[in-house]
Amino acid sequence: MTIAASHAEIERVEVGEDGVRVLGALVGADDPPTAGALVARRRSDGTEVRADATFHGAGFDGHLVFGTLPWHDEEPEFWDLFLALDGRGEVRLGRHLDDVANKRQAYVFPMRELELPAGPRRFRPFYDAENNFFIRTGQVGAPAPAPAAAAPGQPAKRRVVPPHQMAAHRIVAAIAGAILRRRGAPVVPASRPKVTILIANAYGMGGTVRTCLNVAGFLAKDHDVEVISVQRLRENPFFPFPPGVKVRVVDDQRDRPLGGLIGRVRPFLRARKTRLIFPGDLRFARGLSLWTDVLLMRALWQVREGVVMGTRPGLNLLALMLKRPGIAVVGQEHMNLESHTPQRQREIARRYPRLDAVAVLTERDRETYSGVLGEAGRLEWIPNAAPGLDAPPASLTHPVVVAAGRLTPQKGFDMLIPAFAQVVERHPDWTLRICGGGPQRGRLAKLIMEHGLSNNVLLMGPVKRLDLQMSEASMYVLSSRFEGLPMVMIEAMSLGLPVVSFDCPTGPGDVIEDGRSGLLIPDGDIDALAAGMLRVIEDEPLRRALGAGASARAKDFSLDSIGPRWQALLDELASRG
Repeated sequence: MTIAASHAEIERVEVGEDGVRVLGALVGADDPPTAGALVARRRSDGTEVRADATFHGAGFDGHLVFGTLPWHDEEPEFWDLFLALDGRGEVRLGRHLDDVANKRQAYVFPMRELELPAGPRRFRPFYDAENNFFIRTGQVGAPAPAPAAAAPGQPAKRRVVPPHQMAAHRIVAAIAGAILRRRGAPVVPASRPKVTILIANAYGMGGTVRTCLNVAGFLAKDHDVEVISVQRLRENPFFPFPPGVKVRVVDDQRDRPLGGLIGRVRPFLRARKTRLIFPGDLRFARGLSLWTDVLLMRALWQVREGVVMGTRPGLNLLALMLKRPGIAVVGQEHMNLESHTPQRQREIARRYPRLDAVAVLTERDRETYSGVLGEAGRLEWIPNAAPGLDAPPASLTHPVVVAAGRLTPQKGFDMLIPAFAQVVERHPDWTLRICGGGPQRGRLAKLIMEHGLSNNVLLMGPVKRLDLQMSEASMYVLSSRFEGLPMVMIEAMSLGLPVVSFDCPTGPGDVIEDGRSGLLIPDGDIDALAAGMLRVIEDEPLRRALGAGASARAKDFSLDSIGPRWQALLDELASRG
């Protein structure tokens, strides 16, 4: 029997109140059928249900009513979908011809609950690991209460550390600093200037990790560079470590057995909160323990010369414990001052003036931090450095918009999705790809379904080659509530992508020349964000002009431009030792 096609490529899935409609085209059809049927086959026993399908050339349109799928007293059941082709065999329905590797994660389809003679049941379409299409059915149970979501445009409520925890930290930090100041000079001084960079998790993803590794690689040409990673949570680093840079892990939090007395002590210490790390650095501190503190002290005892750089408030304050003759300490701030809690801002004002220098990302940051630190603190404006990318420049011809970042309230994807819904109303062929993982994935998936955007907004998850995603797009959108200096946005600009961005504090307004290298949108204005995207989509000459301007502007933030500024600062501080 001749198969008239290799597979049925899905182009669109529409989930109605009582069924699912699947549209697409037969791939490899040398003799397209004129008749056939949509077939649902239960995996467990091969039971089949046939539904209507129509053909127009190689195109097909099939509709399956959920209630026609018989119940088999299983929980759950899985129904695979095929097209029967006019007596010439059948082909599997799937989506294989685009570059979305994990469609099971990227595409989110709504669930439907129906009251049937066999009882209440729920139905939901998915793609499987091989990107084939199936329907999952099951009994209806009591739904779990959905977590409350922040209203669009409103940041989540921020926690405050209790006074007794702050007091405990200050006592432990004072004792640790006194101990560390007693360590001697290095037995064998480094042959080149020594730079030690303290980072939360060198194996993780994110702009801070990326830019710190970039700078470390640049400095390693003339310095002895060591990155001390406080945590390690994964087997392989998300970003490759630069040549010539030593990476040392303090607390390897992977599941690794440890024998003897230390193995019995570790669970006891891991069950108790860190006291060495500033507890007001909430997201960082909550992943650390007294076990981390012990290992940190051992690692810091070995740092005896050069310049030590922190990369977030908790680590900037930790670096202060190492300050003594022969060691200079630098704090990096990757967020604007207003994004810190009032509690963090008070600690910054109290303790940052003791740093030899504080590096901030924008001119506005220098002004705001200066207002807090006064004359006592030395402030240096050094933007993030974007590395050169291997991906080709964007052609700006594909109907794809890219956004990237952790799925958290800060990134504002809950505002971007309803804005993109307005885009889809006029341009249903355009898609938005949101790259990144994080705790808000479930909420964003719900927003996608509420706005009927299952075919247009993809939750891509963490992607290894974000540069290739951007190279295949025609626009980058930044919808953040606040930023430091968004490096991914600069990387997108370096590939010639026009940027549409909220003018949030801080960063976008320091990089984008409005109307020349991108469009700056009033902060938090969802309708204006939609209008900005539509303007870039509908005006191709503007899109190309903004892309050219973005590429030119990005050169000001290249590693060749920013790296020497770091080198000059560190060499000056080291010489003053």
